[in-house]
Amino acid sequence: MLIESSQPVIIRRLAGDLRLVPGFPVDLPDEEARKLLVKAHGKVRIVAKERIIMEPAKKPNGSPLSPIYWETGDGRILGPAAPEFFLRDGEEYWISVTFEGHIRFIRDDRLRSRKAFLEQREVKEVELIRSF
Repeated sequence: MLIESSQPVIIRRLAGDLRLVPGFPVDLPDEEARKLLVKAHGKVRIVAKERIIMEPAKKPNGSPLSPIYWETGDGRILGPAAPEFFLRDGEEYWISVTFEGHIRFIRDDRLRSRKAFLEQREVKEVELIRSF
């Protein structure tokens, strides 16, 4: 259970002391959190977890959006793929696409332009140099 304090609180536990600071939620086991809520009534509260919001990716007239391109962890830019869904998880935004038969979730900061996709250098695999 995610809890947050309204003032600095120190919780004495067998596993060690835990300091709660206002504005910094802490995830505790449910039973421990319930006991704390009873003992420190008014000083701690339950923090509601944000829901993941998902909606279809379509233009207002219902037509599909333009294909997107994105950068992978190894620096390659992949695409094109048509956006299927937009997702929001707290402050993060994601786009769901099907690419090469697999569903992928692409974070908004990984999006790249078609120009970047076309201008990227080809990745060449090289053999490692072995020292003797």
